[in-house]
Amino acid sequence: MTPDAENPALYRTLRDVLQRQAEVVSVWFEPDAIQKRFLAAEVDPHRVVPATGPDPPRVEVHWKLTPPHDEFRIDYADPNTAFHCGWHQDADHDDLGAAHFQYQTISMERPAYESTVFEAESPPKLLWECCEALFEDVIPEYTRT
Repeated sequence: MTPDAENPALYRTLRDVLQRQAEVVSVWFEPDAIQKRFLAAEVDPHRVVPATGPDPPRVEVHWKLTPPHDEFRIDYADPNTAFHCGWHQDADHDDLGAAHFQYQTISMERPAYESTVFEAESPPKLLWECCEALFEDVIPEYTRT
C-alpha cells in the first residue's frame, strides 16, 4: 500500500460507519487526526457475543484507493482471547482471489485463510458488511468454547 493513496475524506466516512456499530465505544485516527493513516476503534468487551474482557477488543481499518481495486485491511483483535481475524484485499494471497478472510485462535499456530467475495462495492458499505459479519457471525462462531 502506498502512502499517497490515502484519502482523508474516505476515512471520515469510514469513521462514521464504525461509530454506528453498537459494539463500538470510540473511534479515532492513527497516528492522529492530521495524518489519518488508519482508523482504530475500541469495542466494548461486554457488547460482543460471547462477552469478553476485561480488556477491550480493537478494530483497525486501513484503506487505500488504488485502481482498479482498492486495497484494504479490516482487522479485529481481542487481547483477552487471542482471537484475531480480518478481511484483506491486497496482493498477499493472490491464490485466494482479490480478497480473503483470515483468522487465528489461541489454539492455532498459524492463521487460516479463506477466499471471500463481497456483496457491497463502495468502501462504506463494504466496511458495514464486514462489521455485520464480524459481530453477528464470526465472533460467536470462532470464539465459542
